[in-house]
Amino acid sequence: MSTTPTGRDGRPLVTTNQAAYSLGKTDKQFRDWARRRQLMPAGSRPNPVRGQALALWDLADIADTVHRQVARPAASTTA
Repeated sequence: MSTTPTGRDGRPLVTTNQAAYSLGKTDKQFRDWARRRQLMPAGSRPNPVRGQALALWDLADIADTVHRQVARPAASTTA
């Protein structure tokens, strides 16, 4: 019996590709975005094709990061 790992809010963890798609980014853009915001994968699963494990991301962590980004006041650009 296989169980799907879930995040803090009970939703299944998602792959990098799925997380990137949820923000309208490519995989590389998403990984760079997450790295800049110190967002770490919540888990991993074996990759059936290559040796490196696939990162799994918690959608709740991504949503919290996006909400913090939106709530932060924008830098003033007036001269």
